[in-house]
Amino acid sequence: MPLKVIPVRSETRWTIVFRENQRWQCGIYVPENESLDDIKTLEKHDAPELFLLVEGSIVLVLMENEEIKEVPMEKGKIYIVDTWHNAYRPNGSKGVALVIERPDIRTEYKSLERKK
Repeated sequence: MPLKVIPVRSETRWTIVFRENQRWQCGIYVPENESLDDIKTLEKHDAPELFLLVEGSIVLVLMENEEIKEVPMEKGKIYIVDTWHNAYRPNGSKGVALVIERPDIRTEYKSLERKK
């Protein structure tokens, strides 16, 4: 397989579009959340993930030192995430990212509790 062209389709939250044995995989990610208030859970993996905004608008939500940080993604920039995270598409706008990660990645989940 000298060349494989994969169209970017954003029909579901997460679609793996290519896997190279057990070394790495890439997928198309469309956050299901439309605001920070929609996010109830953060996840953290045992290895970093690479995010690249393909189109639209996505805000990464990171937890650093127990504080939430919102990072609007910009086209042309690569984001390496190695902390508690989630994401949203502001007001439900279109937002599509390419994600590269290890196929054997393990994930922990943490409830996002907000002060009232």
